[in-house]
Amino acid sequence: MKNKEDFINYKLQKAAQSIKEAKLLTENRIFDTALSRLYYGAFYSVNALLISHGFNPKTHTGTKSIFNKEFVLTKKVEGRFADHYSFIMAKRFEADYDDFVFVDEDKIESLIRDTEEFIKMISGLIKS
Repeated sequence: MKNKEDFINYKLQKAAQSIKEAKLLTENRIFDTALSRLYYGAFYSVNALLISHGFNPKTHTGTKSIFNKEFVLTKKVEGRFADHYSFIMAKRFEADYDDFVFVDEDKIESLIRDTEEFIKMISGLIKS
């Protein structure tokens, strides 16, 4: 069985891979799936953070809830990062499950940058 550190590193690798996938999808103008990969990149990094602090959420909503309670409300994470995570979570859900939802090319570029910054911030929290 893998140890906690291995699992954290695995989740951070998955986050990085998801960003690469989002960029490739964006290059190929597949914006809705790129958005999904951005969300999963953020989700994997938050999972790594929570695991590093002894939490083991079972759902996406549980992950977000613990993240907000333990890191946002306690001011360990700036509100803008929480807002970004909430935004891409909601947009990913819309893009995957609602009809006629289109992700705009200009928006996806800024979401990529914001998600990379989000993951970098989360990685810093894990290392500190």
